[in-house]
Amino acid sequence: MTGRPSTAERLGSDAFDTDATTHLTLSDPALCRTCEKKPCIRVCPAEVYHWETDRLRISYENCLETGACRVACETIGQRALVWAYPAAGRGVQYRLG
Repeated sequence: MTGRPSTAERLGSDAFDTDATTHLTLSDPALCRTCEKKPCIRVCPAEVYHWETDRLRISYENCLETGACRVACETIGQRALVWAYPAAGRGVQYRLG
């Protein structure tokens, strides 16, 4: 057994048609700085969110569009995340196999 594939390997099996404009934004970045639990980082299976010194970095290009981050931020976090589906025809394209 070769072990569990990395996130990058798992994401590599999906196709992404990303838009130049993010579908994940923050209503107020200051809210993230005061968020103790930072649940968006913990629940995202694609590791889209990363904390960098004093700000939340969002790599929307890898988003799997599960909406878990939105629910976590709304119920556990500071309600700073503004989540929308990507523009029509954009975003993740799941592949079987």
